[in-house]
Amino acid sequence: MSLGAISQQFLHEVETATGRPVQVEADEALQPPLLARVQMARQGVPLHRVTYHPNARAMVDYLIAFQCSFVLRTYALPPAERFDLTDTSESRTESLGWVRTFPPSASLPTERQTAFAEFLRTSLMSMLRSIPVGLRIDFDLRTRFPELHAAQEQALRRQIDTHAALLTPEVQRTVPEAPLRMNLALNAAFAKFWARELHEPGWTLPYLAAGVLPRGELLLAKADEVGLGPSFDRPLIQSWADTLGLGNWLRWIPHTD
Repeated sequence: MSLGAISQQFLHEVETATGRPVQVEADEALQPPLLARVQMARQGVPLHRVTYHPNARAMVDYLIAFQCSFVLRTYALPPAERFDLTDTSESRTESLGWVRTFPPSASLPTERQTAFAEFLRTSLMSMLRSIPVGLRIDFDLRTRFPELHAAQEQALRRQIDTHAALLTPEVQRTVPEAPLRMNLALNAAFAKFWARELHEPGWTLPYLAAGVLPRGELLLAKADEVGLGPSFDRPLIQSWADTLGLGNWLRWIPHTD
């Protein structure tokens, strides 16, 4: 597939900064709201891998720029300051507790409870990794690359719609309240940020009605207290986790190539 000049620029910057090539390919297995993802090179894996959903092909130049930006932010730091994020034993204990005390899942077989708890835990961890830093990346792309605006807005609107699906009564009946409201608070922060930037106040109304918009606004206020550069990504994520009551879930480990 032919890529545009901006995505080619980002791919070149990543290869120059890291000394590793970047492989770009479609992946139908990506689940909404995930339109694309990046897997950084690790020991034994000699390249970075950016994948995107085939349905998002029209947005691929923006998606590549967005995903490559996560790599560039990591490698903008000296090696000793590069960290990866994983979870703790407390996160597994707490998420399993949610499942075992939630009436619809309390009587499930142990293996299904464990799988449900893992889904809740990994979903929240993924959102904590991606949303606060992703907002900064997206704003930077919007400022520097007007050519990406149309594709960016298409992707954002798709994410807003997918996030709003969690507000349906069916989802609220099947997900424990604590993780659901944390998830909604993160989505409310995302909706509030882009409602303000794209002049779409209606995006926040479902979260206001659900009573989670103030928590989302608090997350954005916490972000305003933290610097913008890559060296502040770790304290930014930690501040959001602390605000949600998940501070003991995060374990920072040195990044290894």
